[in-house]
Amino acid sequence: MPRIEEASALRALSERARRILAIFPHPDDESYGPAGTLARYRDDADTATAVFILTRGEASSMGPQRGLSPDEVAALRRTRLDAVDRHLGLDALLIGSLPDSGMQYRPWTELVATIEAAVDAFRPHVVIAHDPRGVNAHPDHVAAHWAIRGVLAERPDIRLAMLAYRQDDADAVAPRLLFPTPDARIDCVIDLTEAEIEAKQRALDEHEALVTLRDDGSDRIHRPAQERYDFLGERIDLPAADLFAGYSFGNRT
Repeated sequence: MPRIEEASALRALSERARRILAIFPHPDDESYGPAGTLARYRDDADTATAVFILTRGEASSMGPQRGLSPDEVAALRRTRLDAVDRHLGLDALLIGSLPDSGMQYRPWTELVATIEAAVDAFRPHVVIAHDPRGVNAHPDHVAAHWAIRGVLAERPDIRLAMLAYRQDDADAVAPRLLFPTPDARIDCVIDLTEAEIEAKQRALDEHEALVTLRDDGSDRIHRPAQERYDFLGERIDLPAADLFAGYSFGNRT
């Protein structure tokens, strides 16, 4: 799949019938989050999937752990994203240059302008992102959420699908922090197929994703077979099984 560096290149995909743009601060956020959902659409010629990673991921702890400079870390993480691109069958991968672990210190206008350029070029129907708590309170996650909210405030035709996790997901990764979403706020539950679970696993493996431990100390990887979303400002009586449920492509119902 093409590796797209400029937001203007997204315009080539902007006429697809259905368009999903996932926006996250760091390389690996897309794999921990909606990887299975994105993989679902890889063979759908009518749907375009794009991922916009806002930073190069240069502040990762792998730098001091491996004796790598920030630029070397960024290059390694870019290589991993390229592999994830292939596993998920993305139509576009966009890499930004906002400062990793420093987004909260950048001017609000800069964050908004960066995201706005991609949104205006791609014209997504659905944007996937973190929730207001950033899932785990990472300052970059929180800053990205509110900048996305700023961009979408004047675009009510774009659905914001926020990653949602149940209490059992939070318990499974403890003591790592993960904020659960109340069940009543979960508007969409996507049951992943075996192929989609495998694609998500391959994406996580590329990033050397963290493992959790069983009570007996043995390693395991917690990989839920569902991905869940809270549609900001919308209430779905029964959880939908698709990101586009109730969306009339121009006017949400």
